[in-house]
Amino acid sequence: MRNDPDPAPSLGWSDFAAGRHRPGGKHTWFGGTPDELLDRVRANWSQRRPGAGRTGLDKVVVVPVDPAGFVSSTVRVDESTTLHAAFERRQAHEDGYVRVTAAGPREPAVHASVVLYSADTLLENGGTRSTDCAWEVVCLIAGPSADEPMDPLTMARNMLAKPGGTFCAYSAEQFAEAVWYWAARASAHVPPREAD
Repeated sequence: MRNDPDPAPSLGWSDFAAGRHRPGGKHTWFGGTPDELLDRVRANWSQRRPGAGRTGLDKVVVVPVDPAGFVSSTVRVDESTTLHAAFERRQAHEDGYVRVTAAGPREPAVHASVVLYSADTLLENGGTRSTDCAWEVVCLIAGPSADEPMDPLTMARNMLAKPGGTFCAYSAEQFAEAVWYWAARASAHVPPREAD
């Protein structure tokens, strides 16, 4: 597989990502403007790679970007970490789940990448598009590892084509690596009045 040298197609933010990745929230965020982030994606478009569990560049891509200005969502946990659990759902039409968060300092954003879905992929499994762009930002990833695996629950939502998921088959090794990585981390705890 080879990336083409063509400039990036039209890019936009999904409402889902714009609502989740806000400064001060529990998810990774970028301190610059939405347009500045899209400029970083365009600048590195030729470095895109298939999203987790994908083999091509036509549905889901991950674009590495300069991590300056990113804040990670994760806290490294140990036996002294205070954990919080709550029943949540990402969007009203999705199944709920138990989310565990951790009090403590967020891990440094040494690496950052942006996950984008193609317009057609956004419409799978009853999904919607937020723009008329060819690709939309759906997730920001920033942390200490360039190869941060997807959260296992997100992988399960996708593989089982649950509401809010986009079907993708993952290997047992991909699941095992994700479980192992996330066993030592949790999302940063943000008190409910401040949470997004």
